Amino acid sequence: MRVVSGTLKGRQLRTLGGDHTRPTTDKVREAVFSSLGAISGAVWLDLFAGSGAVGIEALSRGAKYCFFADNSRQACAIIQKNLASLEIGKEKARLYRVDAEKACALIASANREAVDIAYLDPPYGNEALYARVTSSLQPLLAPGGLIIIEHKRGWLPTVSFGEHLKTKAYGLSAVSYFRKGRSE
Repeated sequence: MRVVSGTLKGRQLRTLGGDHTRPTTDKVREAVFSSLGAISGAVWLDLFAGSGAVGIEALSRGAKYCFFADNSRQACAIIQKNLASLEIGKEKARLYRVDAEKACALIASANREAVDIAYLDPPYGNEALYARVTSSLQPLLAPGGLIIIEHKRGWLPTVSFGEHLKTKAYGLSAVSYFRKGRSE
């Protein structure tokens, strides 16, 4: 797996082996970032980060900062190796080895700057997990912040505090975009 574009374009990323993760493909990452346009200066959150490829792509394309979170020890070790090999330091990234809900609470309480874009790629099929995690995003997202959720095609997650903007399908996966701020 490689960084698709930006200052780190073409750089190799390590990934977890086995069937325990489903890395976001280069095609999906390229499509997501193409649909976003410029993200310079954005604060990014990569939940269920796996290898960290999505957050690293965001940094490569101009994001100011990225929070990475994954509860897997192996995934966090891979993310740390990827950040180190790309010379991405603490001034640009922070890694949390906790579950997504706890990561959101920690980020919301410890940081003065709101998250502009949150990318979630939870295990497919656990609809209750999607609902819990999206709810935990509300306090840390900037007004008008984006939530991008990768999920199984044929099912649409909901975000109680967000407006659904669009969904794009890629094979068996889909990516849905929501904007914070829908009146409750």
